[in-house]
Amino acid sequence: MYPNQGLIFDTETHKLHGDIIEAGALDFTFENGELKIGYEHDLGRFKPSESIGLGAMAVHHIFDEDLKDCKPFTDFEIPKKLNTRFLIGHNIDYDVQAMNRTGFDFNAQLFQPFEAICTLAMARRLWPQLESHSLTALAYHVSENKRQTRICLKEAHSAINDCYTTFEILKAIVETAGLKDMEDLAAFSFNSRTPTHIFYGEYKGYAISDLPDQALDDLIEKSDGFLLSSLRTESFRRSELPF
Repeated sequence: MYPNQGLIFDTETHKLHGDIIEAGALDFTFENGELKIGYEHDLGRFKPSESIGLGAMAVHHIFDEDLKDCKPFTDFEIPKKLNTRFLIGHNIDYDVQAMNRTGFDFNAQLFQPFEAICTLAMARRLWPQLESHSLTALAYHVSENKRQTRICLKEAHSAINDCYTTFEILKAIVETAGLKDMEDLAAFSFNSRTPTHIFYGEYKGYAISDLPDQALDDLIEKSDGFLLSSLRTESFRRSELPF
């Protein structure tokens, strides 16, 4: 794939943080501020190491019987023709972790490191006030024709259809943020990973800069990753205030 191309990637798993049972991808180009959809790629269905959990089944409607003749999840791979520097998804880290659990090494097999671009992080940065940033909620938020969107979402939570929904959300992100190309998109995604708001728990909806001091201290004790970094930055900022 070319430098102006990206690959939207989605998986369905047999339980939360489980084995890949279905995967799909959608390629696109992005240059001069214009996103153009490319081709969809059905990456197959796979048999997990154990029975599908009821909670997961309720989301993607895939049953054990559907997978009885499928290859094991450890046979998952992304074809070399889809080699890309930019891998995009809604909560893309979840899908990358699912891919890693199969034993497939994207960097080794496709010859170059990739940048994981997260539409969830970017949506939270652009629209922190929304009560939900799920794929379905965002699809309605960015939609100009909610009736048509509802029809499309009837097939949501298959990997390919989720890729198309992610593309629509990505278009809205690009337009709202004024992004021009893949480099812009990657940089905005990276910066968006450091949250400005709290999106769950007792302080859901708070801007980190507006958290009470005790709440900030409590969350620092309980958090990790990018959220912890953002909380610590705010704590340091307050310690530097001249009062």
